[in-house]
Amino acid sequence: GIDVSFDQYPYVAGSTMLGVILPPWVHDGGTDKVLERLANPELREKMIYDIENGIPGWDNFVEFAGLDGIFVTSVKNEKNADAIGLNLTQLGQLRGKDAYNATFDLLYEEENAVGMVDFYGTEEHVQLFMKRPEMNCCTDGLLGGKPHPRVFGAFPRILGKYVREDKALTLEEAIYKMTKKPATTFNMTDRGELKEGYYADITVFNPETVIDKGTFTNPIQYPDGIEFVMINGEFAVMNGK
Repeated sequence: GIDVSFDQYPYVAGSTMLGVILPPWVHDGGTDKVLERLANPELREKMIYDIENGIPGWDNFVEFAGLDGIFVTSVKNEKNADAIGLNLTQLGQLRGKDAYNATFDLLYEEENAVGMVDFYGTEEHVQLFMKRPEMNCCTDGLLGGKPHPRVFGAFPRILGKYVREDKALTLEEAIYKMTKKPATTFNMTDRGELKEGYYADITVFNPETVIDKGTFTNPIQYPDGIEFVMINGEFAVMNGK
């Protein structure tokens, strides 16, 4: 008697703040305590030990993505801009020290405000979940800094790559999972369909050209192939603008 669904964005990499690689105890007490602990060489050794040996119940990003699968995407200070686009192994090489301490230094200098993407999935997995009837299309996007390309490209990527190119979904299935299905999931009774009396949420796109353009290093790019977007009967995009 339970309705089950899940949301998915169509990329093999995730995105969050780099501080998630630190064990949970490091975050106890907030950012000031994080910086205090990062400044302590003995506690750094404990951090490395816990990352490499695991703590039960913790999503250990280094364990499932690897130091070479986690890339820096944003920093606050210009002096560390050379770290953007590097994985943590490369960051260590650039700084002339081991990857862990180079990362800890970066987090300390940036007051824990470092963005990252982590590559942990495979295209096979993306398509496996995408085809499930429980799936809702989503962006899971965090705005600000250098975001994950999903912020600008999640839905166009499904339509261009996974419908048109890979044929993992039919166009009808994809549209349903972007509109009617999530509306039903969240009990929105007046959205998700083109019907009289419903809110006029309408997207007009070219199925032959629609595609995402953002990359992990240059994510802030609008997609191609979307001509008109109407929200609540008001134009948000007209003639691609």
